[in-house]
Amino acid sequence: MSRKRKIPIVSAADENYAPYLSVMMMSLLENLANDVEVTFYIIDDHISADSKEKLNQVVSNQPATISYLEVDSDLYADVLESDHITQTAYYRISLPDLLADKHYEKVLYIDCDVLVQADISELYDTDIGDNVIGAVIDPGQALVLGRLGVETEDYYFNSGLMLMDLDNWRKANITEKTLTFLQEEDEKIIYHDQDALNAIVYEKWFPLHPKWNLQTSLLFERHQPPTEQYAKWYKEAIQKPSIIHFTGHDKPWNSEEYHPYTELYLEELAKSPFHLKETEKESTK
Repeated sequence: MSRKRKIPIVSAADENYAPYLSVMMMSLLENLANDVEVTFYIIDDHISADSKEKLNQVVSNQPATISYLEVDSDLYADVLESDHITQTAYYRISLPDLLADKHYEKVLYIDCDVLVQADISELYDTDIGDNVIGAVIDPGQALVLGRLGVETEDYYFNSGLMLMDLDNWRKANITEKTLTFLQEEDEKIIYHDQDALNAIVYEKWFPLHPKWNLQTSLLFERHQPPTEQYAKWYKEAIQKPSIIHFTGHDKPWNSEEYHPYTELYLEELAKSPFHLKETEKESTK
């Protein structure tokens, strides 16, 4: 019997986002190739013991394990937050340091607020060359790098999914440079850690097919694609997304705004070990 190859997947969550983390994990495992197993590394922002037990149920009898990582939160004490972007989102910047003793060449970072619809091993196997990360263009911000003081013809990427080459990241001192940008250029920051990462990683990222990060603005075609190639990719992503990313304020669990994948997402959430907990909350209102 051949051994399964292991793929490291990283995400970050606090207690409020633990149920939605479970949906990402469940949908990822449901679409995983038979010859693959996953190690989930969760950057832990005070997830409760009860929620961790529920997350353990997700990987029970699955080709997967969970490990938790802790970040020095003081590094991010003064960062800009919003109603749907908390300090937790910034912690991925420290990821290569957190995994220094694991000796991975690369890891796949995925936000909590996604629904996986394809085998992520195909994405993990993508050759990103000498780049620091592989990522997907952000359709609404594609041409805004000038706002960050960057002179380039490169595009702006969405940081909710990143295939990270850890050696290249460390060699380029991306963590240190990004933290410095957050501290010294805070007046330029609108889109949180994503702005800072784009200001540092520009021209050092590999463009992944948008099907791997179908953002809400892309799905609803709110922005013109910058090239004919991207126009083709956008259509392909909309027709058959591999990862649906519920970007923005409106999430399946907190909004009645129409999204074609809301029902599918809520069906997955209903299968989660957190569903009973949420149902009990509703019944006591």
